Amino acid sequence: MIRVLHLSDLHLRHHQPGSAAPPVRRSREMPELLARLMARVPELKADVIVITGDLLDVPDEVIAGESPDDRDLSAWLAEAEQDFRLIRESLAATGVPFVLCPGNHDHEALFSRVFPEAGAVADAAGLRFVCFWDELGPDRQPRRSGASRDLFDRVLTAPEHDVSQIHIQHYTVYPPITSNGARYDYLGAAEIKDSLEASGRVRAVLSGHYHPGVLAEESGVLYSGPPAFCEAPHPFRVYQVTDGSGIQVEDHSGVAFS
Repeated sequence: MIRVLHLSDLHLRHHQPGSAAPPVRRSREMPELLARLMARVPELKADVIVITGDLLDVPDEVIAGESPDDRDLSAWLAEAEQDFRLIRESLAATGVPFVLCPGNHDHEALFSRVFPEAGAVADAAGLRFVCFWDELGPDRQPRRSGASRDLFDRVLTAPEHDVSQIHIQHYTVYPPITSNGARYDYLGAAEIKDSLEASGRVRAVLSGHYHPGVLAEESGVLYSGPPAFCEAPHPFRVYQVTDGSGIQVEDHSGVAFS
């Protein structure tokens, strides 16, 4: 039995000034709430910690290579890197392996610098975690293409990847989601879903991005994205993965430790 702690969408700012634009996203409370949650890892009996993107709330202008205010861009980059390091220190203090992918509000180059081990494939606690770094298209719908698509095809077919897998990515595969005119699931999501279910290798597909959260199961595959941790009551999920049976899902609320 393996227990996986999953949270997503922290939208943290501590060294960076300001906060996420929607006030419901409590960016500046995240360092304390994350530290409190990490202190509960032994109680939760987590074997692995997963965060599926938007660790930080980096302004769009900074991600595009521009400063959003009268300060030099280098100041923003330095502060964002410090915020990534704050999260790393909080995770490392648990002594538990962690698996991460960036989201559309993370600066990928800084993410890679602070989390150099966050590669495409990571084995932890007897499971193979496959991490996809996908992107939004011009229409703001996520795409899986290029190296990410090549990785997807390879882990579903290559003999060396014929093991139990958990896929992690920021965006949702299933169910289809449209909100305020935006598509949260992938372009071609139905074909992605059919391929991973047909492989017989994938136990769960873990995501973030859609702040209300998702939870569904199809053909023995769990599709799960917890509601955003940055929004009250600061929820997260724990999965109990057992050989030869389904995955038990536990929904937790940050209210319990605030």
